Amino acid sequence: MVDWDAVYESARGHVGEVTRRRLGRVSATQFQRFAVAAGDSGARYFSDEQARAEGFPGAVAPPLFLSATSNWGAGPDEADLRPDGTGRDGLVAFLADGLRLVGGGQELEFLKPVVDGCEVTQEVVVEAVDLKNGRSGRFIVCTFLRRFLDEHGHELVRCRERYIGR
Repeated sequence: MVDWDAVYESARGHVGEVTRRRLGRVSATQFQRFAVAAGDSGARYFSDEQARAEGFPGAVAPPLFLSATSNWGAGPDEADLRPDGTGRDGLVAFLADGLRLVGGGQELEFLKPVVDGCEVTQEVVVEAVDLKNGRSGRFIVCTFLRRFLDEHGHELVRCRERYIGR
């Protein structure tokens, strides 16, 4: 049985917390693999010439490339995952074990193209934690703002996303 008030009070203490993590240099090969896996064969992802004809500086990453990647490393061992398959060290690591997490939606803004060689840093802000009552009981909604920045501090992508803990 989840002590919702305790989970909420603990999680609420993280509101306003900011973390920054250098993700590293993006290569055309990485975003081209993403495009292939996503079934998007748009020429702007594979051809500098085509991308320039469309007004880009060279081949660009598909828009969802940065925000779709939840872990840029090899990922945790299965034994280190929560029962719902989420990692214990991700965005919602501060939530109690025993909660099952699901995505609650995203709002995305694509601000600057991601190109080969771009150095990317991810900044995450815990914006809100809300305790809600639904038809089947209580749940927590966590709202995060993930910003992806280039090496000059310019925003590439802004992603506001929510996770629901039940």
